[in-house]
Amino acid sequence: MKERVTFVQPQGADIDPKLLKVKTNELQGPSVKTTREDRLTIGHDELPSELASLLSGYRDLSIRWASPSTYDTVEPFSSRLPPGIHVFYTPSSKKGEHDRLCTTLQAFGSIDCVASESFTTHGEGQMVNPPAGTFYQELENLTAFIAFATKEICAQKDSICKSRVEALSSAVGLDISWDSTLKTLRVSSLFPLIEQSISVPGSSTRRTEVGIFSKDTPPNQKPHEFGVSGLLTVLGERKEPSGTLFGFPSRHRVVDTQFSSQFVTPTGLHPTLQLKLSSNKPPITDDECGLHAFFTFPRTIFADRYQFADELFLASKNLTASRYTSLPVDLEAPVYTTKSWGSSVLLQLAPPASDAPEAWTAEVPLHLRYLKPSESGSVDIEIPYPAVFWACESSANADFSNNPFDRSRLGYDGLFSKNTVFWHTTPQPTTGTRIMTPISVPVLKQHGAALVGFGTAAAVALGFAWVLWKLAAVFAVSGYGGNLSNEEQKESKKNN
Repeated sequence: MKERVTFVQPQGADIDPKLLKVKTNELQGPSVKTTREDRLTIGHDELPSELASLLSGYRDLSIRWASPSTYDTVEPFSSRLPPGIHVFYTPSSKKGEHDRLCTTLQAFGSIDCVASESFTTHGEGQMVNPPAGTFYQELENLTAFIAFATKEICAQKDSICKSRVEALSSAVGLDISWDSTLKTLRVSSLFPLIEQSISVPGSSTRRTEVGIFSKDTPPNQKPHEFGVSGLLTVLGERKEPSGTLFGFPSRHRVVDTQFSSQFVTPTGLHPTLQLKLSSNKPPITDDECGLHAFFTFPRTIFADRYQFADELFLASKNLTASRYTSLPVDLEAPVYTTKSWGSSVLLQLAPPASDAPEAWTAEVPLHLRYLKPSESGSVDIEIPYPAVFWACESSANADFSNNPFDRSRLGYDGLFSKNTVFWHTTPQPTTGTRIMTPISVPVLKQHGAALVGFGTAAAVALGFAWVLWKLAAVFAVSGYGGNLSNEEQKESKKNN
């Protein structure tokens, strides 16, 4: 079992090595503005037997949570996902067990995955190497997981484990990833760019590596690489941190562009989601780049993929094309009969061409499903912000696995070639700190639902009675075969 704790400060920020106190199982330092990633790597033979048995049914399995609150970060921790809990998996030759996976997911709270149809398993469009199975649900925080891990994972007297788990209350991201090729389970948590103390307690049961870095440019750094410099130490092995400078290929980068999301008013049952972007300029000009938005729509709302087939319509909305849609997407079913979690959609946007950077908007037509009646006649829901990024086809044949901070299997990266570099824009709330887009959905009022049902039944009954009355009237006037000639009646009798 190995542990790695990484602090990355903004470019230009340095820390005096003399301010760091390295002990056998602890590193202490000053309070600085930094982001932090904790990563625990566990071998297959170190896992509990029940968990190891579950993971053996999957070639890869990723459970990822992203906070619904806005946060700042720095490279190399720049990848983004729509807020909520995401599950991506590819079964091995032995089919993954849905029931056991769903039971495991209950560690995060009440996860609605009981029906096997809750997971989407195929899609339509730009399919390079998408995940075989996908699930999503809105999840406000990690409170339930913290309670579960404290009780079920940490030993009763392991205070370090409990303090690490409790620290997840301030995390903005959590990744749990299984790789059958490496036979390892990785658990990573990300903390935002804020003022925080350099404090890392270690344990004699695992190797703990601590790095404190900031962005830098090593000699001979290539355009597709990212460089850092700083201090590195291994608790229990070194008494003082050592300096280091290195570069690596980076799959995820940051572009100096912000975006926000809101619905155009009035909304109704066919709302339009508007994305506002601060710039239309690609991050680099040497590679072929396209601006994309990866949406994760819960089952309450969906995009009609057939609507994106009209090129003139797309151009009027500053859209280029729909590159991918997960399936199935029922265009008629109300939310309470829809079994799948929802749908993911990859749209390519069409930034306006201009010589100078300019702010602009793109609009995405959507459709709300019918919800259950409520007392007020409306239901408030939220739609997660999409991940908006420039996807640039790198001319360099880079091996991104050489990146010690690489993050893959995010749902959208499998829709592009292995040489694609993602330049992420930063989501900005329209109000407050939430990167969730609210909308009020009109529904039937509860006190009128019974009257509507009664009225519908009465209308059907009256219509049926009217049809019977008309048939009876025709029969009374003509009788059976009343309009046939004698010869036709004789022929009819012969046939009968």
